[in-house]
Amino acid sequence: MKRTKKMLKSVLAMGLGFTIVLAGCSKQENKVNTDPPEPAPATTTKETAPEDKPAETELPPVDLTYYFPNSPQQDLQSVEDNLNKLVQPKINATIHLKLIDWGTYEEKMKVIMASGEPYDIAWTAGNLNNYFQNVANGAYAPLDELIEKYPDMKGGIPDMFWNAVKVKGQIYGVPVFQQSTAGYGYEIQKAVADKYKLDWKSITKLSDLTPFLETVKKNEPNLIPWEYSQQADPFQVAPPMFGLETLGDPKTPGDLYLTDASKVVNQYETPEFLEYVTLMREWYTKGYLRKDAATLKETASDRKAGKNALMLGQIDNDSIAFENAGMDAGGRMSNFNPDTQSYDLQFVKPLLTTDKASATITAISANSPNIERAMMFINLLNTDKEIYNALVWGVEGKHYKKVAENRIETNKEGGYQIFSPWEFGNMTLSYLFEGDPKGNDEKYTQMWIDLNKNATPSNALGFVFDFTPVKAEKANVDAAFTELYYALASGSVDPDKYLPIFIDKLKKAGSDTIIAEKQKQLDEWRATNK
Repeated sequence: MKRTKKMLKSVLAMGLGFTIVLAGCSKQENKVNTDPPEPAPATTTKETAPEDKPAETELPPVDLTYYFPNSPQQDLQSVEDNLNKLVQPKINATIHLKLIDWGTYEEKMKVIMASGEPYDIAWTAGNLNNYFQNVANGAYAPLDELIEKYPDMKGGIPDMFWNAVKVKGQIYGVPVFQQSTAGYGYEIQKAVADKYKLDWKSITKLSDLTPFLETVKKNEPNLIPWEYSQQADPFQVAPPMFGLETLGDPKTPGDLYLTDASKVVNQYETPEFLEYVTLMREWYTKGYLRKDAATLKETASDRKAGKNALMLGQIDNDSIAFENAGMDAGGRMSNFNPDTQSYDLQFVKPLLTTDKASATITAISANSPNIERAMMFINLLNTDKEIYNALVWGVEGKHYKKVAENRIETNKEGGYQIFSPWEFGNMTLSYLFEGDPKGNDEKYTQMWIDLNKNATPSNALGFVFDFTPVKAEKANVDAAFTELYYALASGSVDPDKYLPIFIDKLKKAGSDTIIAEKQKQLDEWRATNK
C-alpha cells in the first residue's frame, strides 16, 4: 500500500464537519431498503450500463453522500463540483463529498451509523476501521447481486481481494485494488543517510535501527528520529514484521503465527510483543519519539513538513528493486513532500493476508435510500479513469498539471492534495505523480500490479472472522485496548509494570472468549477449505 498507508494511510489526509445530507428525490429511490435490488430487466439498459449515454431522461436525479477520511482540504468544493460535472451525465447523481480527518474518522462514523441517519457511501477498512465489526452490526448493505451487474468492475479486482471481504459468504463492500501486498521495512531520509554515511541497506529488523536513531538524536535537533502515531504503530500495521498474521482486525486478541497456522494465540502475550514494547520503551526514554506519541492519531503535518528522519514502511517494491529496474525513485517519504526523498528498504518479504486484501473498502450504508445508484458510482470509480482521477487528484490546471500521458505534477498551493489513490476505486487508473519512480511509467505500474496478483497468499487468506457471537466481548476488549495499548506500544509507560495490567484487563473484558471463538471458526473454515 504504497502511499498510505503510511497513514494509512497516511497515510495522509482527512477533516470537515459532518453535516448529514439527506439523499433522494423519487419515491422509488427514497425507499430505505437493506437488501440489494433485484436485477433490472434486460430491456432496462440504463441501470445495467449507465455509461452508455446520458441518463437524465431515464434515471431520476438523486443525491449521494460519500464519507471518506483524509487531511483537511481547503478546496474540496471545487473538486466536488468538477466531479459532478462528470458523474451527472452518466448516472444522474450528485455526489456530496464529506471528508473527515483521519484522526477522528472512525469515531465520527460510529456516531453516524449509530444515529441511523441515512448516508450512502463510506470508506472503511478491514484492519483500522472495523469493516467486519460494522458488518456484524448491520451497518452495510449486502452487494453480491449488484456487483454481478458490473463485470468490468468485478473483473478488475482479483478474486482473492473479493474473498477477503466476504462475511458468511456475502460481500458487503467493494475492495480497492491497490498496493496491498504486505512487505514491510523502513524509510529513511536520503539526506540523513547520505550525510552520515549510514549503511541503510544493512537493516534486517527494527532493533537494528537504534544506532541510526541515536545519530539523528545527537546531530539533527529539528528532526524526529522515529515517527510514531496510532495510525503508524508497527505492531498493528505490520504483524508479519513480528511473524504474526491478523485474524479479524489487528486490535482484537487472536492472531496466527506465520509458521503455525493451526493455533490462535493472544498476540499480546507473545515474546514478540514483549520484545517490541521493550524496544519502544528504550527508544521513547532516549527521546527518539515525540513525547506525545501515545495520543497522536496521525502525523500528516509532520510528514508534509519532512520532520521524520525514519519511519515504518509498508513496502511492495523498495529502493533496491527500483534501482535494479533502472528507475529513479524518490522514495515513499516524497509522497507527502517531494522535497523530502527517502531510501526505502523492505526486510519482511511481501505476503498477501486477509487484513491487507481488505485494507481499504468502499461500502454502501444499509440505510441508504439509493443503494443501486451508489453502486453505479462505485462502478465508475473502478472503471472510468477521468472520474477516478477527478476525485483522487482534483481539477486539472488548478490542483495539478499533466506532464505526460499518465503523469502529473501536483500544485502545493492548489488547496487539494490528498495523495491517496489507494483509497478509492481501482488504483490501476491513477495518474502517476512526482513522488512516483521515474524511468518507465508503464513498467512501474505493472510492477506493483504483478506483485499483488502473484503475491504469496497467507495460510489463512480468505478466512474472515465473524464477530457476531462475541459482539459484547469485542466492545469491552476495544475499550480495554484503547485504555493502555498505545501507551505501551509508544514506549510511554514501563512494560514491566503495565503489560501484565494490560493483559489482565483484556482477559477480564473477554479476550479468552474471543480467541476461543476465533479458533472454532478457523477450524470450521479449514474443514471446508482443504
